[in-house]
Amino acid sequence: MAEVRLNKVRKAYGGVVAVHGVDLEIRDGEFVVFLGPSGCGKSTTLRMIAGLEDITSGTVHIGGRDVSRLEPKDRNIAMVFQNYALYPHKTIYENLAFGLRMRRMDKTEIDRRVKAASAMLGLDPYLERKPKQLSGGQMQRVALGRALVRDPDVFLLDEPLSNLDAKLRVRMREEIARLHQEVGTSMVYVTHDQVEAMTLADRILIMRDGHVQQVGAPLQVYDRPANLFVAGFIGAPEMNLVEGRVEAGRFVTAGLSLDLPAGVGAPEGAEIVIGARPEHIAAGDQPGALPLEVAVIEQLGAQTLLIGGIGKVRLRVLVERTDAVRSGSVVPVHLAPQRLHVFDKASGMRIEAADARADRRPAA
Repeated sequence: MAEVRLNKVRKAYGGVVAVHGVDLEIRDGEFVVFLGPSGCGKSTTLRMIAGLEDITSGTVHIGGRDVSRLEPKDRNIAMVFQNYALYPHKTIYENLAFGLRMRRMDKTEIDRRVKAASAMLGLDPYLERKPKQLSGGQMQRVALGRALVRDPDVFLLDEPLSNLDAKLRVRMREEIARLHQEVGTSMVYVTHDQVEAMTLADRILIMRDGHVQQVGAPLQVYDRPANLFVAGFIGAPEMNLVEGRVEAGRFVTAGLSLDLPAGVGAPEGAEIVIGARPEHIAAGDQPGALPLEVAVIEQLGAQTLLIGGIGKVRLRVLVERTDAVRSGSVVPVHLAPQRLHVFDKASGMRIEAADARADRRPAA
């Protein structure tokens, strides 16, 4: 096991910069997820840690060693790809053992490692089969086992579940979480799926256009998104974002006027964006409730998503399951000020309340 440290890691392809100076420390045994849309630089960053991409500038340290210029085989990392990359003509046992044989490891030790990984991943019944005789989930477990037998300092996983159907993704997500708990090795995991990030990560690094947008624990990122991009990217259904301005200390836009969260120092006339998560908007008649005219209803089973408008403002509201609301119904909803997020419209950055800024101020 080892910590991983990235210091101003940058990647450029000619005049195109794919990754703009990533600084990150991954603690020994930590599970960190790189999250972002396609083309944001997350896989390129992972491949620079692995040594599969040359670093344009900056350094990568693994376990205190500067590995920036080392070959992948000399970094003691194990990588699991989106493509399982199994040898189709070899048995599962041989697939698991192949890398160890190439390193000329003792046969007894190879057998011990293969059997230990097989038992951990539930592969014992399949060791004599060929990959074509396995399901997608079983092949993904073999790919994980091939990484596990190497006993690496760091596991690197590049969208390993994207080829699986929804049910298998959930099951394999549980397998990876259990594997991390059992082996305790640092893991870096790339995905565009925010559910995978939220459920697996100790910390999430969110990227956009090669820039790091925010790094934090899943609930920290959910509760206090650093900017409008993170606010819109994290959360399902996604956060409601409404543009307006500050008038007489309130947020005002066409057909909607709201109290700002206590302590938010947005100046008079400032153009801001208010964020409200659908699950944080309360439905029901109470003081200050506003009339939501429902246009679309999405039944999600245990919950119902109401999509409609207050004046010209379109909102998504997630409530407990209801079968009574119909398109055209008017439902009273309440947006509590303490549940609102406030962003500067020009910069997109979060405007913190005074007490939140004090909480983040370093101790003297």
